Amino acid sequence: MHQNKNQKPYRTNYQKKPKGKINPKKKDILTNESKLFNKYKNDLGDEYLLNDIIELAYPKIQTTIDVLVSSKPSDVLQDLHIFLLGTIQAGLNEKLMLCSFLGIAEDDFIVDELYLLIKEGLIDLDDEDNYRLTTKGQLFLEKQKFIPETSNEKFTFYVDGLTKEITTNAISKTHSENKLKSLVGVNHSFIQENWLEINSKFSKSSEEEKEIIELSNYKRSIVKQPRAIYEKIYALIYYPKEETGKRIQIKAYNKSLSLLRKTTNSLNEQFSKDPLLFDFSEDVETLNEFKDIIEKSKESNKPKNRLSGKYKDISTFEHKNLISEALRTAQSIVYIESPWIRRATSNYLTDMETFLKKKDTRLFIAYGIDRSDKSKPHPDTFNKIIALQNKYHNRLTIYNLPLHFKTRFKDRSGTHRKILIKDNDFYIKGSFNWLSYAGEKGRNYAVEEGTQFFDNVEEFWLKVFDDYQFDKNLIS
Repeated sequence: MHQNKNQKPYRTNYQKKPKGKINPKKKDILTNESKLFNKYKNDLGDEYLLNDIIELAYPKIQTTIDVLVSSKPSDVLQDLHIFLLGTIQAGLNEKLMLCSFLGIAEDDFIVDELYLLIKEGLIDLDDEDNYRLTTKGQLFLEKQKFIPETSNEKFTFYVDGLTKEITTNAISKTHSENKLKSLVGVNHSFIQENWLEINSKFSKSSEEEKEIIELSNYKRSIVKQPRAIYEKIYALIYYPKEETGKRIQIKAYNKSLSLLRKTTNSLNEQFSKDPLLFDFSEDVETLNEFKDIIEKSKESNKPKNRLSGKYKDISTFEHKNLISEALRTAQSIVYIESPWIRRATSNYLTDMETFLKKKDTRLFIAYGIDRSDKSKPHPDTFNKIIALQNKYHNRLTIYNLPLHFKTRFKDRSGTHRKILIKDNDFYIKGSFNWLSYAGEKGRNYAVEEGTQFFDNVEEFWLKVFDDYQFDKNLIS
């Protein structure tokens, strides 16, 4: 467990006290935990702390089924079929004549292919037992098609025990005792319901050369009882710093330290239903202790009547409309703070000008996570903001916080806060990057939630300007 030095310990991964010698953790696990902590400890912004990293045994249901498979024949066999059809069309349409021309005996394997062509309806026999092409055979010859081969095969795949996602990827197995319980049952009904997905995975695993035609011996198609095997993943558990009712957030990573988006969403959903999801102890005393801590955590996370007052949670996709609406409807002052200014800011330039056109309005933009080149604003977008500043002289104030802090605070390099304040109506705090993230549906997206507060807004204005030593006369 990794903790902030000022943070109270919070145990989530309970084990019985070991007897005798304690086996040290493997070196690579420690290295992965260290890498994850150092890389992602601030991943949810300064409003969350990365309290814990747990190695989980994540359930994947290994399933093997019997299937009837259709595949492309070898090029030689395809060419042979085309050659035979062309030869018959050219007039060599009697069996002995055809064998003589090819220099083969009547029982040669090539003659067997003539029976296959008849079976497939590409040729038939006339009244004199001579071969002739059917209409289907003529089209087959013109388009250089092939006769698919069929075979019985076994196909093994894995079903995610929480999300039901189907994969054929190799599993990085673990012997960890922290086993999550599978919520998925794999049987014939599951296979039928997910038939298209299973067939797609099969085709991709065979480089698109094959596809499943049907289950072979339906009632016995599952070769052996599906069983859970356990994959190593890491759950990073973030706790909110402030007591504003925010929920604990979980992010999942695999052994290669890549983010597992579907698993992340599923773990958050399961944890919201079962706060004891990550308790793997069978010790009743320890379990009761854990329950007590959970209840205290719930109690401490209830909203307190400090600066917060009345509030509501804001989902990722609500932010874009909120900032546009704030700029269009505000009557006096608006404050926007975000670490980066990117192209996404262009979505709000028109709304910014709409606001600045109103009499006696004032817009504040504060930005900058550090002074590195990669953190500089997007040039074209920033130039448009400067143009607005020049057009509405003394009405748009831009704070480059790394430069501002340099002359006032020795220990500050920039901001990672995301804040929106509209008049004295409301303020929003959270993880949404107002000026660098478009927040559009239909794309891969990060979970960037926030909280909208409706009380004590005037006090919050003063708090921000005091914290940063801005000129408070500007908001008087």
